[in-house]
Amino acid sequence: MELKTKIELPKEVTDAIKEAVIQAFQDAKNNTREKDFPLYMSKKQTCEYLGIANRTLNEWIETGNIPYKHIGKTYRFNRNDLDKFMATK
Repeated sequence: MELKTKIELPKEVTDAIKEAVIQAFQDAKNNTREKDFPLYMSKKQTCEYLGIANRTLNEWIETGNIPYKHIGKTYRFNRNDLDKFMATK
């Protein structure tokens, strides 16, 4: 038989813990790569974001493996689509 004991912490301790957790989540959110990379990226930015060589990106474009938009001579890559794409790799 397992005994369970409930421990009550003082309100100021629980408040401090809650505040620390909230602050940690806010810090993590502020430190995301979203600040460094726009929603729509160029080929160069995409290579930096994914940590791949330009040659690799060009191969993925040629094979149609990576999601992108081709507007005239410009390629654009959606950061959210890239995240989903990389999750499947």
